[in-house]
Amino acid sequence: MNPLLFRSLSACVLAIAFVSCATSTPRPVVVVPLSATVTSADRVHTTVNTVDGRMPVIERQMLAERITQRVQSLAQPGVGAGRSYELAVTITRYARGNGIARTLLPGTGQIHLDGVVTVYRMPGRTRVGEFILNKAFIVGGLYGVSISMNTIANTYAQAVAEAVCGWR
Repeated sequence: MNPLLFRSLSACVLAIAFVSCATSTPRPVVVVPLSATVTSADRVHTTVNTVDGRMPVIERQMLAERITQRVQSLAQPGVGAGRSYELAVTITRYARGNGIARTLLPGTGQIHLDGVVTVYRMPGRTRVGEFILNKAFIVGGLYGVSISMNTIANTYAQAVAEAVCGWR
């Protein structure tokens, strides 16, 4: 095989792998199996809290809104009056990371967004499911500099929505 062609193909494969790394949704670790699936007829309210206070309030509010919007967009068709659900997200690890550090020193400057998602059926606040969801990004280079917490938060919101809407 032509060495130049081989290098080009290898570079393409690596680029595709890196691109999918930041936007690939993590798989939830089920703590309490989900006994209800959110449908389009249901109402969803999301709250985001932290255990250590590192995640700024504005970012918690934005993440909560993103999760609610994603759930509404992915919800299976539903009929009837619908139910109300609360998604309580507790962020257990939050690190914004540093793109320059990721580029210069591999393994440093990592982005982390880890948490526990508990699904409650309202108004009785009955727990109908709980799962752990962790998202990290460690890739360096030019791609690593271009990825921010915003990208990771979008991916995290997508993963939560897929889990509560039964897309897995």
